Amino acid sequence: MKQAYSLVTRAYPEKYLKWIDKLLYNAGETSDLEYWLGTNTIFSILAWLALTILPWTMYGAFSSLYFLLGLASALLILGSTHLILYLKVEDRISRIEDVIPDMLQLVSSNLRSGMTPYQALNISARPEFGPLAEEIEHVTKKGLSTASFTNLLIEMNEHIQSNLLERVTKMFSSAIKSGGKLANLLEDMANDLTQTKKLKQELITTTKSYTAFILFTIIIGTPLLLAISVHFIELIGELQATTPQSAGFGLDFLAGGLTITSEFLTNVSLIMLIITSVLTSMLLGVIKEGKEVYGLRYSPVLIGGTLISFYVAKYLIGTFFAF
Repeated sequence: MKQAYSLVTRAYPEKYLKWIDKLLYNAGETSDLEYWLGTNTIFSILAWLALTILPWTMYGAFSSLYFLLGLASALLILGSTHLILYLKVEDRISRIEDVIPDMLQLVSSNLRSGMTPYQALNISARPEFGPLAEEIEHVTKKGLSTASFTNLLIEMNEHIQSNLLERVTKMFSSAIKSGGKLANLLEDMANDLTQTKKLKQELITTTKSYTAFILFTIIIGTPLLLAISVHFIELIGELQATTPQSAGFGLDFLAGGLTITSEFLTNVSLIMLIITSVLTSMLLGVIKEGKEVYGLRYSPVLIGGTLISFYVAKYLIGTFFAF
């Protein structure tokens, strides 16, 4: 299997491999590049072959539709694994940024007690800080060698890729070099970050009403209107089937044929609901975290909710107007 993983990995471009390797590094994954990428690629290829060959072996039917469905499934699996990896990176960054103010307060208290910056940072690596504590321990262990402690602080962000942590470490290292009042600086920085976090939470709270309106429109309003449209087409088709060629009484328009069928409109509605759900999830990601990709985690729930709502509305409307 290792040889298979290595062979599959070599098929990818070098830049792509470096990008995936960096994501694995930033996500804190223990699996190596060849194992992660090889496993996901082989699994997606097997899914592609299964959806392409199984209909032919079981029913003796083969068409380009099965081939395209298999290809779409393989791409969906690869895209989902990459999205999960990206979300792991973002979740790790979020957990680190949440505890940065507490860490700065603790370092400031240790400095006031007479510790050196190195000792203050080393003791501040509490287990409750999670990934941040791991990075601090990694930096302090390297600080025991001849490497510069201030340079190690800046390099710590390479494993995390957080803009907030980058600003904090740069200011921390600059204060150490300049010899300023480091304890007061870290305390003020922690207070500013805490206030910024509260403002962000208040902003999210004020946008909850907009989020609720968007979710109601996507999950309830849009499927209901599309279900009504499908039922209207079905009703017109039934009236045309029972109306003579020259109906009279102003009903001659029912004698013609419909260019849009209910099946075609249903398929279009499903595609519209899926695309709209994905775009809405990206909008929710922008509202909550300011990142479109972050909102894609909500897309499976939105897609499932809108499709269920569409079929339920379609059934209820058809049952109600059947009487």
